[in-house]
Amino acid sequence: MTTILMTQALQRQGEIWHNILSSQNMTVIWENLDADILAVLQGMAAAGVALPQLLLLDMGMTLTNPYRFCQVAQSRFPGIPVVITAGRDHQISAVERRWALRMGAVDLLPGIQESSLMATAVSHLTRVLEILDALPIQQDALMESLSRLTAPPPAPTPAAPPLLPLAAPPNTQYRGISTAADTAPLPKSEDMSQRRRRYRGSSY
Repeated sequence: MTTILMTQALQRQGEIWHNILSSQNMTVIWENLDADILAVLQGMAAAGVALPQLLLLDMGMTLTNPYRFCQVAQSRFPGIPVVITAGRDHQISAVERRWALRMGAVDLLPGIQESSLMATAVSHLTRVLEILDALPIQQDALMESLSRLTAPPPAPTPAAPPLLPLAAPPNTQYRGISTAADTAPLPKSEDMSQRRRRYRGSSY
């Protein structure tokens, strides 16, 4: 299975790339923008882990200049092509692209645009698959992936109303003494039909 290692300056750009690449049965390793990619590759090689077939690195990588990285990576890992992305830019000038190619990148791609998501996603994915010699695109899988990216988030489930506390039976006061209301149950020893009345301490 093809493995691609990438960094992206914008979370949304990373999500789009991850989805469209994964739709083509590719394994995507998404590293932090400040990761030392050369150290990551060296660690993978030392551990005997298969190296990625392509690096997809954003222009915003913080540890080193992406063009300088291409020069170093070309000497240490010449078999791994590097595609630079400019996720914050809508377009790339011809001069910028020529400079990236001169520095060792195989291409320089602008950001994938939300306003034309399908068109730019297909265009960018086609270019990556072309570099990997992995064409054609699996169109059904890609369309399903793009539909998930554009689907509205699910509406939040309304919270259940809080339960009201049960009201305590009202108490009545008679000469400073609390007595249960008429709704309180009678003691078992008393029969409802044989209540005793008291008047000045005498029962009748």
